Amino acid sequence: MLLTTIEHNMNQESLARLRRLGVMKGVRQLRSAPRQASPVDDQGLAGERAARFLPAMEEHGGPQPLTTLLPGLELVDTAEGACYVLDRVYSLHQRHGAHRLNELLEHSTLCAARFCQDERLASTTFRDYLFLDTETTGLSGAGMLAFMVGVGFFEGEAFVVRQYFLRDHGDEPAMLLLLDELIQRFAGLITFNGRSFDLPLLDGRFVMNRMQTDLLARPHIDLLHPARRLWRLRFESCALSALEQNLLGLQRTDEDVPGWLIPSLYHQFLQSGDGRGMARVFYHNRIDMLSMVTLAARITHLFAEPQAGDHPLELLGLGKWQADLGFIIEAEQALRMAAAPELDTVFYHEALMRLGSLLKRGERREEALTVWQQVAYTSFEDVTAHVELAKYYEWHARDLAQARAWTEQALELLEGAQTPARTVHAELEHRLARLIRKMDEGDDQTAR
Repeated sequence: MLLTTIEHNMNQESLARLRRLGVMKGVRQLRSAPRQASPVDDQGLAGERAARFLPAMEEHGGPQPLTTLLPGLELVDTAEGACYVLDRVYSLHQRHGAHRLNELLEHSTLCAARFCQDERLASTTFRDYLFLDTETTGLSGAGMLAFMVGVGFFEGEAFVVRQYFLRDHGDEPAMLLLLDELIQRFAGLITFNGRSFDLPLLDGRFVMNRMQTDLLARPHIDLLHPARRLWRLRFESCALSALEQNLLGLQRTDEDVPGWLIPSLYHQFLQSGDGRGMARVFYHNRIDMLSMVTLAARITHLFAEPQAGDHPLELLGLGKWQADLGFIIEAEQALRMAAAPELDTVFYHEALMRLGSLLKRGERREEALTVWQQVAYTSFEDVTAHVELAKYYEWHARDLAQARAWTEQALELLEGAQTPARTVHAELEHRLARLIRKMDEGDDQTAR
């Protein structure tokens, strides 16, 4: 009885929220009442900004239906109702920015299995994966739902982008049913930030609709995390739109709409029935899908086959990532290529110190010695390399004079530093005192 009461209250709360959004229960009618503020509007001027993107409906003879604006849009019936579905088919040889869509198929998912640390990916191909991206209402908590789910997949000699769209919230069960049927055809999923956002959101919507899915249990490649590891040093933003412009060579047309505006445009669609804003959202989502394909190809290629001609900051990010994953041989190769003369001094030192750490860990201290010297000779405040050299000469080469010289040089640099590290300074003073004592003891024994 208690569970029934809770469910009833939840349903009533959901219905009240839908009515505030202008959706009538059980029908496909739109309110004729004056437009009310949406949750997005309450946070600012999103509604007014949205209006700037769309000319007044009167200029076009009133609302324009989506079926007119998007040829091929179909209303698909299911046992749970109906929702709109739109397919767009692209040749595998089609260019998207600087890359062709079929470039991803030239690579093995074994690479993804390594950087995702998921062995299940090793026995698949990229044809076995469904790309997925959502557009949401922007409501927080349980009220947020995906009014559009875009998916993409390789089929024969084509790449298909399929978009599921809700005429209103009542279409959600039908969309989820169609989506899950498609998911079952594939081994896993590829998203951009899907691990934190898209997949938990959809999983929650399945639960809310008392429908089952194994969405979260499937192999999953989230491209956001590799992108950050590879390019956060090079670019200010690793958002998909920023990577498109700065990395993938893609410039969107004026059909696009900024992501922050999308929830407001959907609300306007529910109120007015005018499909012009939604047509732009379809474009936005479709480009996201294609960009994920070429971004996946770029990530996979760089991880599997880095070249000396790749950007040094990419190689530095790659080397650090591979080292963290435990791929020491590959990390050493990437870090050596990253340490290019044209690299900014700070990153140049970081690449070399990372390389030195790998060599030291592999008991290759003589090789690390040269690396540390390269850093020390070009450092003016950071004494990390000096400390490593002092340690090496004191404990391994047994050359106390050299150990003392590097320690004194480090102390001299710290004296001139703008923000001297007191802890490091104290450790160096202690080291110097020990070295002087050892050298004096050695002189005493020689005299005897």
